[in-house]
Order: sequence, then C-alpha cells, then structure tokens
Amino acid sequence: MKKEIYILSLAAFIAALWQCQSNKQQTAIASTDIVAIARQTHKEAADTLRADTNAALVPVTMQLVEHNAAKALLDTMNLAPIFANTWPDNGFYGADRYRIEFIITSMERTINDPFVYAVKGKNKFKKTISEFEGFIEIKDMMEFKDPNLDTAEINGMNILKTYSLTGEFNFGEDTTKTTSGRFKGTFKTDFATTKDRGLELWFYSDSAPAKGSGYRFDGNWTSYKNASPTKPVIWSRDLFRFANDILEHFSYGEREIEINPKYRQYGWDNFWEGEEWWNETPNQ
Repeated sequence: MKKEIYILSLAAFIAALWQCQSNKQQTAIASTDIVAIARQTHKEAADTLRADTNAALVPVTMQLVEHNAAKALLDTMNLAPIFANTWPDNGFYGADRYRIEFIITSMERTINDPFVYAVKGKNKFKKTISEFEGFIEIKDMMEFKDPNLDTAEINGMNILKTYSLTGEFNFGEDTTKTTSGRFKGTFKTDFATTKDRGLELWFYSDSAPAKGSGYRFDGNWTSYKNASPTKPVIWSRDLFRFANDILEHFSYGEREIEINPKYRQYGWDNFWEGEEWWNETPNQ
C-alpha cells in the first residue's frame, strides 16, 4: 500500500509541476487569512516510506567511498540524466531571496575524468534570460543508509544503494551581456541506483546531505563588470524541502505546498505560468 501511495504522490508532483494558469488552486491556511498557491513536493512521499511515522527521526549513516573506488563507480555511471532536465528548477537569489530559475540543458562527462562534467544551460531572473556554461566537479562520494525507512518498501521500489555526491560548480553567463556574471559555489546531490531504472534522484531522506531536495546548488553570483559585492544564490530540484530554513514561513503543507502571499512580490506570483522560456520557441 505504501508503495502505491509513493508512486501516486510522485506522479502527482510531476503532473502538477507545469500545469496551465487555469489550474491554479488557492487555499486558505487554517487560523489565518492567508490565501496561497498550492504546489507539490516530495514530503508526503518521504513520510509514506518511513517504517514508523511516530518515531523520532534518526540521522542517516554515511560511509565515505575511497577515491579510487569512487572513480571506479563513477566510471560506470552517467550522471547527466539526473541533472539535465526538461523543466527548470527554482531558487532564491540576492539579499531579498528573489525567485530565480535554472535549467541544465546539456551535461557531458569530460574525457578520462568521471569527477568532472561540462555543463550548459539557461537561467531566468525577473525578465532576463541568460545562457551559461561551465563545469561541475565532484569532490566526495558517500554511500548512505537511512534507518528511518521501511526496508521492505525500499526493496519493493527496486532500490539497490543510495549515494551522495558533494562538489563544486562554476557556471559563467554570456560575456556579451552587460547583466552577466559568474555563479560559483558548492553542490550536494543524493541519488539511488536501481535494478531496472538506472540512476534516480533521491528525495526521501531528510537528514541526507541534500535534505530530501534531490540536489541543491549553493553559492554566489559575481558580476563580470564589478567583482564586489557578490549576491547569494541557492536552487534545487525540490526547493520546498528546505525553503522554510531560508525564508521564514515561505511555504505551508507537506504535499500540496502553499506559498505565503507575502513573498509573491519576489517573483512567486506567476509560479503557475506555463511559458517555456528555456525553449528556442516557447509555448505560451
């Protein structure tokens, strides 16, 4: 039963991610006058996989994969499909944590080095769309196990092992634009190996390095024109898994996430719009 709930929750998340404007849902938060936008996250699916929802969460166990062993493993893996996507990720940018979107459109492992991937993509901040390219460099690989999860459910999902990668990213925007600069920082990603589906991002362990967000990029943007000051940036595949740690009461709910209206002025008022800004010929 838990497996079926997990699958339905994940399917609902994907289906809801880019619904058209006519499918907006507005929900009143209990005991307040807040009306907010309903969205999907992996929180409920993660809770469904717990062995005991009444027990206190305990930390995952982490085991560092030695460098040569990590190289051998990474040689057999293609990480591009878990980073490159068909829709953008959301994040926070600047001191006011304004909404920013990122999409990695191309990612290729460099020759003879499974720790480094060349990346291309686009980002959107307010009305400005910028192309970027650069690299992701893996520094450490760890295998982790989550004692909070139901072993039978995990086996039923054909999960073999769960891993976490940490490293650095360096993405440079188009140098011909006056508004361009460079994004640099660190990243964390949790993923699983499976019997029959290849690699999959892992969203179901709250205390894993990516905190249930699949992956998260955390760093700063620096203008090409002026190296100071820098602006903070963070984005993720499932931002809602940790967004409330960054902005107080940013969202409410565990599956149908509702964004606090006081933050809509920072780019979240058009969260349901279906314009595919990252395509060469966007669908409106």
